[in-house]
Amino acid sequence: MRDKMINKYIAKNHAGTVFTDSELKVIKEGNIDDMVTTFLDMNTEYYNKQMQSVLKIFTQFIGSDMELERIIYQKEYEGKFVGCQLMDGDIDVFLGIAGDDDDLLCVASVFSQEELSEFDSDAYDSICELINVINGAYATKLSYEDIEVALHPPVFYKDTQIKADNGMYVVT
Repeated sequence: MRDKMINKYIAKNHAGTVFTDSELKVIKEGNIDDMVTTFLDMNTEYYNKQMQSVLKIFTQFIGSDMELERIIYQKEYEGKFVGCQLMDGDIDVFLGIAGDDDDLLCVASVFSQEELSEFDSDAYDSICELINVINGAYATKLSYEDIEVALHPPVFYKDTQIKADNGMYVVT
């Protein structure tokens, strides 16, 4: 039960009335990879691996005090501020971190280990570097399966809409 971020999500969203023995074992061991595979309903192994990378990096650099609220599969997303990065190659990957000024400023401050008071170039750089670290970890996981991807530089958009013909997961 070391990772509060995912454990609270599991407690709120578990489909069954009781946990199976194997589910209890996964929770007790606290392995993020196993927890994602067991409890998060992602439709491909690629999404599982990406979520594993996101949760590991957030836990390592941001802490486990954050909490997953919900995971929704949708085709469009509108955000006030969206930092994102594309990877392409054997598969195409998009990862974005979105929120309002205060939320992103909090994440940027914790990640940069500096008290940032406004969403300026330092905050922007911090969020983009966090995205780069997450995708670097994900690209490394993919390379173990001989899946090659190239990371494009992270970018930031204000008041934007993202559309995905095949859908995307939005995690809040």
